[in-house]
Amino acid sequence: MTAAIERSLSIVAVTDHHDIAFLPYIRDAAEADGRLLVLPGIEVTCRDAVQCLALFDPNTDHAILQRFLTKLSSVTASADSSEKTAQTRECGLTVAELFERVSEDTLVASNLILLPHFSNESAHKSLNSQGFAARAKDLPIDAVYVECPFEDLTAGTLAKIQGRQPDWGDKRRAIVVTGDNKRASWDRLGLYECWMRLGERSIEALRQAFLADEARISYSRPNTPSERIIELEVKSTLTGTDPITIVFNEGFNSFIGGRGSGKSAILEYLAFGLGKSENDRTSSDSKGPRRREREAALIHDTLANGWVRVTIERSGVQEIWLRRGDKPEEISVTISGITENYTVTSAQKRFPARTFHQKELSTTMVDPATAADNITMIAAAESIETRQRLDSALVSSKRRVSAAIINLASYWQSLVELENADITVSDLQRRIESVASQLGREGVKREDIDTMEDARRFDRGQNYLSDLKNSISTQAAEIERISKWTPPQFITSEHETLPFSNLPQMLLALGGLQDRIKGFSDGILQELRNIESVRQAFESQFSTEKIAFNVKYEQYKSRQFQHKALISENEQLASQLKIALENQTRAANSVRDKSLAQEEFDSSRQELMRLVGERLGILRSSAMQIAEKSDGALNARTSRDKRPADCIAALCALLENSRFRDPEERCKEWVASMYAEVDAPNWETVCMQLLEIYHLKIMAGSPPEAPPAIAEAVKRVFSDGAGTLTDQQAAKVYSNINENTLTSVICATPRDSITLTYINEGQSIQFEKASPGQQASALLRLLLRQEAGTLIIDQPEDDLDNRVMMEIVRLIRTSKTTRQLIFATHNSNLVVNGDADKIIVMRATAPEDRAPASAAKIRVEIDGAIETPVVRDEITKIMEGGMSAFALRSRKYAK
Repeated sequence: MTAAIERSLSIVAVTDHHDIAFLPYIRDAAEADGRLLVLPGIEVTCRDAVQCLALFDPNTDHAILQRFLTKLSSVTASADSSEKTAQTRECGLTVAELFERVSEDTLVASNLILLPHFSNESAHKSLNSQGFAARAKDLPIDAVYVECPFEDLTAGTLAKIQGRQPDWGDKRRAIVVTGDNKRASWDRLGLYECWMRLGERSIEALRQAFLADEARISYSRPNTPSERIIELEVKSTLTGTDPITIVFNEGFNSFIGGRGSGKSAILEYLAFGLGKSENDRTSSDSKGPRRREREAALIHDTLANGWVRVTIERSGVQEIWLRRGDKPEEISVTISGITENYTVTSAQKRFPARTFHQKELSTTMVDPATAADNITMIAAAESIETRQRLDSALVSSKRRVSAAIINLASYWQSLVELENADITVSDLQRRIESVASQLGREGVKREDIDTMEDARRFDRGQNYLSDLKNSISTQAAEIERISKWTPPQFITSEHETLPFSNLPQMLLALGGLQDRIKGFSDGILQELRNIESVRQAFESQFSTEKIAFNVKYEQYKSRQFQHKALISENEQLASQLKIALENQTRAANSVRDKSLAQEEFDSSRQELMRLVGERLGILRSSAMQIAEKSDGALNARTSRDKRPADCIAALCALLENSRFRDPEERCKEWVASMYAEVDAPNWETVCMQLLEIYHLKIMAGSPPEAPPAIAEAVKRVFSDGAGTLTDQQAAKVYSNINENTLTSVICATPRDSITLTYINEGQSIQFEKASPGQQASALLRLLLRQEAGTLIIDQPEDDLDNRVMMEIVRLIRTSKTTRQLIFATHNSNLVVNGDADKIIVMRATAPEDRAPASAAKIRVEIDGAIETPVVRDEITKIMEGGMSAFALRSRKYAK
């Protein structure tokens, strides 16, 4: 037992006749340990040289094993007290006779599975031998065992086992890869891999695994979804005073129950807990998804004082999400005892589950306004994380473009202010020179005129010292910020490793760089402090000189009393010049600081266009995989958005209140022409034309009335597409051009999508023209072939035709090995043939209008795996109409 556990085995069968006497001791030890399931077994060699393994339920009574031995004609069972076992020999029955003998004894058959040996041709004691086709074809077996690695089986052997070689039968059988140890060294124990997914520790679980081997048996370590739902807890008026708790399997989970039993309600609660309920989907925009009033009302009516708690696992880390009915705008996420609150939008991005209501897959095309987005979200589901990243990047990019437009407009405004300041300074200087000339003509001495001019120089000196002080302070603050730079921190869990073999050296180098930056910054700060000391020394000297000059200036003024008026005018002009020089310096600094505004705008705009192109590339990549993912039921192509709604809305905003006739329709036509492959100005051209008009507007001083040249430029832009503008309309558009409307124009981007074509018997049909059933079946095929997080669907069988049901069942079996599925259904094929790993039976406890307010109206009746007898009984009652109805159908089919 210890050797088996050390080799990570979880099931062993004790079958050798030498070891059977040890079985009770091994079984007791395994039960006490709990990690190993021990199956009693017997190796049987048939008269026609075929070996079988007889595997019994782990709880099989010893008397049943003895009863089985009595059916073997040539076998003599040894007493438990015998010192030695009897001579081993073939059982005296052919393999067919062995199966017949067992089937005649219900007690033995219900506790036993027979597995014939079926290794490659020429293997020892194998059913896979020449001349054995007929007997293999007729054997009532669900599985065979082999004694070699699965990958060593030949194509011919696999074809025989899997029902693809008609003379060996058309029934698929499971393959159990075994390793017969037979050595004291245990070196062959668990040598060949074989993994089985079992719902309970029973022989029936093995039988169910054999019947769904594609989903339940693998020959290398099976994948476990890295992101899955573990548990749901709901407290609402439907659940009564005590919450309902449901634990989910990592594979296929199925809710069953009668009408009104709460299946759909539980799925909507689950969607609410994940931020994906009907209320979360509904947009306030009239173009948003159509609202499902029943689902939307459920949350409002039953969760007002309740809550939903969902435990999920993301890459091995458990998270507990709590969302309250009275505070639906946020979801609290607890990880390792630490709780953070997320907006619903942020939470949605953390867990990429997909949820679909009843008949939703057949109504994706009902609303033309949302059809393209609906299809794109389904078709490109596997790239959801990349698309979410791009969508976030697009939002950030648009913010940067908006900020760049503001900076660009500010740069233009600074140019205007600098130009105005230059004009004002030149004008004031000319007037001051004129006053000086007039004083000279009136006999004022040159010495006194020089004194008057010195006053202006002292003013300019004072301005310079103030500007220098501000500059030193600003630069010191920036250097202080740079000096505090630290490299990004590695945030990892204790179990996570980083892909750097030389991480310590990297961290050491980064630390050294950080120290050097701090050293450089400290050196620069010291130099700035030195400059400030020099400036203060000059300011002190300057103050002393100005005090002396002020005495001289007052003497000058007293000597020139008769020229008081001219001196007063000169002082006023000097004061105005001081202010004008300050404005000129400020504007010049602003122009210098924003000199890169145009470059920043160009780069941010290019980045926005790059992201739009990258998003289109992702859609193209997703579209290329659709045919394969849908089993050939769909073809796909990317559809360029040739009439972007953002562009139309931005142009309509410019025409607002202009009395332009039918602006929306005209703008739609205009935008369509810009995105068509014709010789019309494209959207980029229009954006740049409007940007230039805004540039001209600012440089003209933003007058309320459009200058003629700008008005004509406005008319030219719109006459190329929307139509001719009157003078009044052009004036209104001119007044509407501002940073907000221009940002809307320049940040408007197309919403490219994926377009599907339905393939019906080789004929292509536009997806929107396919029937609801065809749409639903094709989309469900596609979803089940994707690996895009947990898939939650309420009654996926709606609108499906029975011809495709078994194909869907096959896809469910495959899909559940790579992603978690949670369905509510009334269709037994999905549950039984789809091999649900977890079946949750819901029951209505009382009609809602008759139950007390505090009473539970729905409950979980029972849950478990399909191999659990009580679960199978519930499936039979609920989905088959009871055993009698099931038997009657079988009789009617005469099978």
